[in-house]
Amino acid sequence: MGAPSKRAKKTRTASEFDLVALAAERRAPKVSTGCYAWDLDAIRLARDEQMLGRFERPARLVEATRTDYAIFASFLNRLAPQRGLPVEIEPAPGARGKKIATEAEALFGKRGIGITRDTLADIDGCLANHGVAFATNTVTPRDDGSRVDFEVKYWPIEFVRWDPSARAFKTRVEGGFEETICHGDGRWVVFQEFEYEPWKHGAILALALVWADHAFGVRDRAKSSSAHGNAKFVGTLPEGIPLKNETGGLTPEGEAFLQLLRDVASSDMPVGIKPFGATLDYIFNNSTQWQIFKEIIDSGDKAADRVYLGEEGAESIGGDMVAYIFNVRNDIVEGSLRTIERGLREGTLEPWAAINFGDSSLAPERAYLLPDADEDARRKSLAERTNAFHEAIERAKKNGFEITQEYVNDLAKKFDVVTPTLPAQANRAPTIALAPTDLSAVIRVDEARASAGVAPLGGVEGAMFVEEFREMKKAKAIASSPTTIGGAPPLAPSGATGGPQGPPKLAAVP
Repeated sequence: MGAPSKRAKKTRTASEFDLVALAAERRAPKVSTGCYAWDLDAIRLARDEQMLGRFERPARLVEATRTDYAIFASFLNRLAPQRGLPVEIEPAPGARGKKIATEAEALFGKRGIGITRDTLADIDGCLANHGVAFATNTVTPRDDGSRVDFEVKYWPIEFVRWDPSARAFKTRVEGGFEETICHGDGRWVVFQEFEYEPWKHGAILALALVWADHAFGVRDRAKSSSAHGNAKFVGTLPEGIPLKNETGGLTPEGEAFLQLLRDVASSDMPVGIKPFGATLDYIFNNSTQWQIFKEIIDSGDKAADRVYLGEEGAESIGGDMVAYIFNVRNDIVEGSLRTIERGLREGTLEPWAAINFGDSSLAPERAYLLPDADEDARRKSLAERTNAFHEAIERAKKNGFEITQEYVNDLAKKFDVVTPTLPAQANRAPTIALAPTDLSAVIRVDEARASAGVAPLGGVEGAMFVEEFREMKKAKAIASSPTTIGGAPPLAPSGATGGPQGPPKLAAVP
């Protein structure tokens, strides 16, 4: 920043701002703009003063250039992106930041009353023409003391000058005194794209002579049109008839003949009497010099677009076509709008947040929603390359080629796409559907118990197949049954009495 500044390199606090001083509104002086005659020397003088950072005469020159139809149209188009692009209030992190952003929306949002469209148009126009623009905050405490509202107003640059000794911008204010502009002090806001002598990057430096060339070309074309479209009459009196008398005036004959020439030259149906022996010559301009004016005027039309909009310049950068927003080159639009964003954040939003909420860390961001042409181009390129990659794989399959992971890796690298991984189908055993009864023949006991969340048996039994284990359990159950002890016949049913054979006897257990 080329002037003293309180840019938010740290968190700003409410104690830094003198609310009483900020509430005292500053107004621009009431000065008549005067009348300017713009010959070539005056135009060059205004351009030189712009180079020195003295803006009164350059501001008048900027106003005069808008009388040119080509410059006026290009200038309006230059302001179109700032007027047409949407904005949003981006909150600071946290729930409190979101709540503060909601309040900021009413002041600084799309329909905010703290900064209006016409104010932003003036700021953007001044920034484009002079390379630097200024605004002032009107600070108003609410009656209930709950908030301090900020209203941003454009400050006319004609009252500003650069002081090389103090290395600061200074401005005249109403009342006749001069004040130093300090960006971010709560009152003043400075917008500039360049840190060192930003006023040397204003469009008026290039437009000054473009306007002169264009204006003088139009003027001279009108004169040439008059010369080509209006023939001249020259008459000759007969020999012996004097043209002038002794006093130097025209003789009666000369006066009458001159009136005849005037009638013939200017009247739609001229009539007159030509003295005997007099002649009338019809002289017209048959040169082709008029053709140069078309070149001069067309050149001025293109030059205005080139200066304001970035057209007629290089058609490509790095092989990519230059993107345009509202017919203005994208980098010009982005540079201007980001400068406005930064100026409002440092000069208005952060002081507003510090005064109302304690510190500037809670300040929201007022951001323009710019289309990202580079990102759109990258996505389009990725989609095209990915489609081409898959088409190449598909053609290879149709031609019977073996598609291996190595082949896919190499092809993906050439197309610069994400490398996909082939499924390991070739090394995978075929899947066979088995019934639960079949599974018991191939699943071991400990495997089954683990799947059920039961502790393993271990040892020989844990290593047995489920079916084998079941058969073993059945055999053990039969062997330990009382009906088969020692191989004796089954016992009589419970409650049976002894018959002829007598009560049953248990076989002796060996």
